[in-house]
Amino acid sequence: MAPWRLPVCFLVLIAWPSGLQAQHVRLERCEPAVIQSGVPTEIRLYGGGLEGVVLWTSFPAEIERIAEGEPLFRISTDHLGPGALRVHSDDGVSNLVYLRVRDGEDSLVASLGKTKASEAQEIEVPIKVEGSSQNLGAHFFRFRAKKGELVTLRAEGRGSDFDGVLTVRTESGRRLAQADDSQIDGLNPRIDFAAPEKGSYIVELIDSEYRGGKGYQLWLEEPQQSGDTAAGLVESPVNSGVVEGFETGEGVLGRHVIGTSAGMVRFPLRIKKRIYLTLVAAARKIRSPAVPRIRLLKESGEIVAESSREVFDEQDMQIWVDAGNYSVEVRDAYDRRGPELEFELSIHSGIPPFSLSVPGQKDKKHPLIDKFLAVPGGVFEVPVQCSRKGFTPEVQLQLESSLACMKVQDRVPGGKGSAGFRLRLPSDTVAGTLHHFGVRGISEFEGSSYEARLETRQVLKERDGAADVPESINGLLAVRVMKPPLKVKVAPPGDVAKGAVVKVPVTLSWEEGGRRFSSKVRMVGLPGGMESGEKSLDDKTSSVELELKIGNPDQVELTGLVVEVEIDFHRHPLRIESPPFSLKIRDKS
Repeated sequence: MAPWRLPVCFLVLIAWPSGLQAQHVRLERCEPAVIQSGVPTEIRLYGGGLEGVVLWTSFPAEIERIAEGEPLFRISTDHLGPGALRVHSDDGVSNLVYLRVRDGEDSLVASLGKTKASEAQEIEVPIKVEGSSQNLGAHFFRFRAKKGELVTLRAEGRGSDFDGVLTVRTESGRRLAQADDSQIDGLNPRIDFAAPEKGSYIVELIDSEYRGGKGYQLWLEEPQQSGDTAAGLVESPVNSGVVEGFETGEGVLGRHVIGTSAGMVRFPLRIKKRIYLTLVAAARKIRSPAVPRIRLLKESGEIVAESSREVFDEQDMQIWVDAGNYSVEVRDAYDRRGPELEFELSIHSGIPPFSLSVPGQKDKKHPLIDKFLAVPGGVFEVPVQCSRKGFTPEVQLQLESSLACMKVQDRVPGGKGSAGFRLRLPSDTVAGTLHHFGVRGISEFEGSSYEARLETRQVLKERDGAADVPESINGLLAVRVMKPPLKVKVAPPGDVAKGAVVKVPVTLSWEEGGRRFSSKVRMVGLPGGMESGEKSLDDKTSSVELELKIGNPDQVELTGLVVEVEIDFHRHPLRIESPPFSLKIRDKS
């Protein structure tokens, strides 16, 4: 830049209103990402618009701001496990970032990314290591073991499609064991290692496709003792238990083994009325090499449903089942049999035939729709996605919150896959506060009631695949109460004739010195027989005329009409309403 231009630029900068320099609130990370329980820890937040923010944690904690104007905080908590942070200010609400609270005995460590065996990271058994794969290379770790000591090594993706290859070598580099896929862990590698002599051993972990930046978790642990999981197994091909019927939420759980005699386990099942049934045969969680396949058969032997023959992994079965007598049959996908092929079977009728979530947004440049803005007494709208499984009835939405919000629109219509849950804040809600809430859906069908809670875990994992998302924030939404940045003034016509088209002037009075935003202006509360379009305004325009088509409404006087202005507030919608107004309708004559 030429020297003569510098003073001019400086004058322009100081002449701008302070509000114009504000940026939307966003979080990228916090450091450190692992803190210790019971020990006050300083953390620094990184992102944008973090001046003057208020910090929220998903766990009980004492929070102290260390320096005004800087995103430095001190956190004290007795919580243990994964947690989440969020910040908010007059410039909006941030996304979530994650951290972990550990105790002094926690074996979780971060990978140091050592790419040479000679510089391998020192670790001790048992341990869990989290890291991200090396591009075109491996990460190396070193552990010590006594002669004959047994160590189980396993690795899997941490919110990614990491496909690991594990190798154990001597200090001199001689390969002792290697694993890519595993019968127990599926596509994840596993090595049950017995140390041939006392000494140090090198662990090499690499992505099978040599890709970098793929999140992984590596475990070194003592193997389960024999006999720990052998009690109570049923080896008979036919289990004598007969299920007479199901109550909502009831589960039938049993531990079994696919024995050598028949190579399957069969369970009689009696259903009293048509229900939505979920069958789960799980082996991986009990460290069994079995890959269970499920069949549901009628009393005649006709197959009602079965696991896919193309998928060689655990599969849940969810199906509507009519009243009648059935049998559930479990086999191994590879037709194996033997005492080691254990599985747990559970049958549930309480799992609803629909699920609720918020729309996903993988692009981090756009806000995820799990946080909202509203003014005292104003409305905000939660977009709800409804995934149906052979289920078409209407789903009624309920708010789970300490806020006594009024529901303006609270239903997902029958057969529809989405709807806006429109809520109005109490008029006495304090500006500057952040409130958390949940959403629940309830539906009735054929004499049964089904209920599902809105969940966000899947979309949060899509947004940040390497994150350890705590269960405490699954489905937790937030709304920040804002001071209105403008007032909406409407000059409605006194009375209008049926069939007429009239102009309704609308003026936006922005807060003096505050920042302006682009907006959309619309009229809400119109009955059938009346229409009004929507107008868009840029941040420099303060007035507009809405066109109102009167048509032929039934009423002669309309009350409670409002003009709603939706502001694009740092890429978050903020709705401001005009005071209610009335219209008198007369015949043309």
